[in-house]
Amino acid sequence: MTLNDVAKVMFTNGANRVLVKRLANNDNSKNQIYLGSDFDVIRIIPSGEMRCAGVSKKGPIFKASLNLFWLNTSGNLEQAKYSQIILYPNYPETRMSGFLKGCTLSPSHLMQPPTPQQRKQRADKHRFLILGVNEKNVFAYCTGWDDPVSDELNQAIDNDKLLKVATVFYEYVQTGKSTQQKLVEKLHAIYLSGEIESCRLNKQGVMQPYTALNGAGYTLEAQFGITPNGCSDPDFFDWELKAHSGSVVTLMTPEPNIGSYLDDLETFLRQYGTRKTADRLDFASKHLVGNFNIKTALTMHLDGYDPVSKGITDPSGGLFLKNASGEIVAGWSFDKIIDHWKKKHSNTCFVSYTIRKSSLNYYQFGPEITLGKGTSFDRFLEALYTNVIYYDPGINMKFNGQTWKPKKRNQFRVKWNNISFLYEFLQTIDLSEI
Repeated sequence: MTLNDVAKVMFTNGANRVLVKRLANNDNSKNQIYLGSDFDVIRIIPSGEMRCAGVSKKGPIFKASLNLFWLNTSGNLEQAKYSQIILYPNYPETRMSGFLKGCTLSPSHLMQPPTPQQRKQRADKHRFLILGVNEKNVFAYCTGWDDPVSDELNQAIDNDKLLKVATVFYEYVQTGKSTQQKLVEKLHAIYLSGEIESCRLNKQGVMQPYTALNGAGYTLEAQFGITPNGCSDPDFFDWELKAHSGSVVTLMTPEPNIGSYLDDLETFLRQYGTRKTADRLDFASKHLVGNFNIKTALTMHLDGYDPVSKGITDPSGGLFLKNASGEIVAGWSFDKIIDHWKKKHSNTCFVSYTIRKSSLNYYQFGPEITLGKGTSFDRFLEALYTNVIYYDPGINMKFNGQTWKPKKRNQFRVKWNNISFLYEFLQTIDLSEI
């Protein structure tokens, strides 16, 4: 098989990206497979729900299952049901384990710990782990040390023919353009189309007018065929789209998974919200970590986080809104935050826009767009602790004459001028100059 043959089987089975890792001797069934020193990899390799798994010598542990299938040279697939990804946020380190157990097609003969003699013999040779990924599945293939595909990959990497991603991986593209090139071309066409009437797609994918004030994001997503279904997967291949007008950007909107908020929203709003009219309850006030909010009488805490080491000390901790008695009224555990963060912050494209107000607003997207890459989870937690990122909910309940109808929007936001704190790499492109 050639690399193209392997990739073709993966694409045929539904993969939309092919990733390659050059394996070291220590990448084996005993030591697990090393996936990098940060969490970049969990944003490109799909995994199940993140869960707290206690504390080890390396500090707190978080795990998530992988829907991983091994394939052989004949193109046959078999699931490795015990595969999982393991995160050590304080080390920091990410590894893959359980990838051989219970799977007859797994390359167990290529994953045995080497003897000292084998380690010496293979000093200048490499196996390669090839992963085809889509939104849910991982298709895996491993080469041998003297495999023709290994030779092909060594040459491609040494000659800079593959794009490096997620620290220790490379991406193989058969033909065509990168996802970034496709994104920029699409946005360029949207910019050239001029003003766009405020709209959104309904559940059936049909375009319809949108009259509310927050139409910029919906209108932009509609141009990409994205329905506003609350899905936290990236919007365009591995890119998340964010429309911004130069003031504030909403990063994510995860629902709390802890606290009395979950028990009864009406009771929560009556206790900690405000009543603007007889038929409306609101919870809409900015909360900063370590600051008492006079309006709600609540304080935001980042429990289990050490600001000195910038690491997690207690994996059962998280971001918690507490009342004067210290009770958690709404909160997001660390595993919940990681789970949402991994899906929403792979690569982000911030699209500027201007608005012409009318009975239906009109939006002009561009010409400036900003591409953000290389955000890390420890950077995200530090931004929360230092109030660069803040909680700014827009939650209400309205009485329609018979029942109270809820609207939930738990927003985590950042001022546009502070966006550079979140990314290692920012690139601004002027679409009018393309």
